[in-house]
Amino acid sequence: INATLQGLGLPVIRFLSKPDLAKPTLILIHMWAQGNAIVIFLASLQDVPRSLYEAATVDGANAWHKFWHVTVPMCTPVILFNLIMSFINGFQNFTLPWLLTGGGPNQATEFYALYLYRNAFQYLRMGKASALAWILFVVILAATIVLFKSSNRWVHYAGAD
Repeated sequence: INATLQGLGLPVIRFLSKPDLAKPTLILIHMWAQGNAIVIFLASLQDVPRSLYEAATVDGANAWHKFWHVTVPMCTPVILFNLIMSFINGFQNFTLPWLLTGGGPNQATEFYALYLYRNAFQYLRMGKASALAWILFVVILAATIVLFKSSNRWVHYAGAD
């Protein structure tokens, strides 16, 4: 982006140097890196039986109805999987903030995992870091259990009663 701005003769924006731009920049980078979830969604879309679409066409369904009543229900297990994995990865967000900003500027990108790492390996507070890791584990476990329990209402498993 900065090369394009320079080419147009505009001033360069310091995305990772300003506290108010650092976190939105990391969010955009994470959104750009969602290729794994997209590949899993694509595999799920290719697994939807064509006979369901044909039956929906015979019943008079338009494209929107096919999408909402055939595609989405058949992809709900993958939606649940990607939701849980994204939630877990969101809490374990470490690599990009560490490599790009080191938690700065002014601790604007000091996420939980980075705070845990600092306590363990920079400040050598192993007890506190261990407690933080257990808290992280319990929060992720609780959220995963809640997602699984709520999935009984909206996840459709092919071949299930």
